[in-house]
Amino acid sequence: MPKKHLPDPEKYELGEPYTHLGIPFPRLPATFEKNSVPLKEDYKMRSMDYLDTPEAYSLFEKQADLIIENGWKGIIDVGCRHGPVVDILMDKGYTDFNYMGFDTSAQPIEYAQETWQEFDNIEYRVMSWNEFAPAGASKGHKQLGQNNKKETDEEWWSRAGVKFKVDFHVDVMIWSGVLLYEPTYHLWFFHNMHNAYGAQNAIIQEPLKDQRAECWREDLELNTIEHRLHMYKTKYYEYESWEFDLDIFSGRRIISRVKLWQDGDSKWEDWVDTHGQLAANPHTEILPSGYKVIPYIFRGKLNFELSQRDQTLCQVALEKMFKERHSHRLADNYSRDKLHLGKMYMYNFVFDGDEPVFCSGVQNVTDKVVRVFSRYFAFEKYKTDGTTLLEKNDNFEELQYAMHWIRDRIIFWSRDKSPKFFERLKVKNELFSEWTVHPTKINIIYPNNEQYIFYTPKVPAEWWKNGNYDGFFK
Repeated sequence: MPKKHLPDPEKYELGEPYTHLGIPFPRLPATFEKNSVPLKEDYKMRSMDYLDTPEAYSLFEKQADLIIENGWKGIIDVGCRHGPVVDILMDKGYTDFNYMGFDTSAQPIEYAQETWQEFDNIEYRVMSWNEFAPAGASKGHKQLGQNNKKETDEEWWSRAGVKFKVDFHVDVMIWSGVLLYEPTYHLWFFHNMHNAYGAQNAIIQEPLKDQRAECWREDLELNTIEHRLHMYKTKYYEYESWEFDLDIFSGRRIISRVKLWQDGDSKWEDWVDTHGQLAANPHTEILPSGYKVIPYIFRGKLNFELSQRDQTLCQVALEKMFKERHSHRLADNYSRDKLHLGKMYMYNFVFDGDEPVFCSGVQNVTDKVVRVFSRYFAFEKYKTDGTTLLEKNDNFEELQYAMHWIRDRIIFWSRDKSPKFFERLKVKNELFSEWTVHPTKINIIYPNNEQYIFYTPKVPAEWWKNGNYDGFFK
């Protein structure tokens, strides 16, 4: 069992927290250039240790309780310091979670890394949310990016994407006293980072404007976005808050729970392909049928987030396909050079235990269109006799799994024979009730390749209007 370590307090210059008139305070400079509280981006552990006192405990306990009550498993903590919420979750016996906290200050991160060094589900990084903004990005007259030169999506990914990416699905992001660092454009960072992580929920903690005299200094001006929180209440799906009055510096605080979108809201979940790009790639799942689906290819590349065992299972299945393909009427399509895995948005293998049942691709056709059941191959042991075309071994569960990962695309299924198959399927299976059968053959992908298509849009409703979409499929 992994164990928590207790770092040497002398190494981190820890001692009794500083107090002012008996109230835990940060160690502030005697004078400032301005009368606002200085917002340092690199501070020592002891600088903010007033937040580690018993008087401040309930501030972080509320955050932990929200996580536990909602069963959130994937957590991003922005401006985390040493991540006190992790200690509380562990103390309360809530251990089944994945956590990544980041902060601009190196010493608190080092302290946290030493504390939780044996736990694979807990990670800390030194970085700034300013690095998230694309180079050259701006809003109004504010420069959000790192410099004035704009960067491509690929350049952004190699610079920032790989730094912020995590290998788990993100349920909630914690913004504890950090949004005030960007008093004007906090909402831009909040909104875009939630989209990139696919995080539906947020916990915000901010100081209130009015403070008790003993918990403040008259010569200071408070940094807070309390007066801006109404923007979060009106913009997003759910908002509730709790106020605290603690015997610590700026002890009057507010904690807000934000649910950004309603479950299944296509405006978030189905809209842009960048939604959730910083969270985990698709992972192996057990389908309701009991079969196992392994997403071998994702976005045209091998999915290296799979276990070595699952990668090996898929590689062995590929070799089996190459041997069995010769009895297939389209045998050439399943050769090594014509399988075209690099063109696949996804390519999934479905297994019965360790036995491959079938494999199926989601092929990129254009930047707005994908074809499902591309290079579909059923292995000999699980082939049907062709009398039950409207049914599949997995009841189309692999398709539903794949569609969860497809965003901002028109999805179609094609075949060169009669469209009556699609028409019957639309009536028989509720999954396809909203799909459309194109009345005539259209040419797709290659010259002289006319097919009947069965399609559905996974784009915002306002974008999808009545019209002729034949051109999208070419």
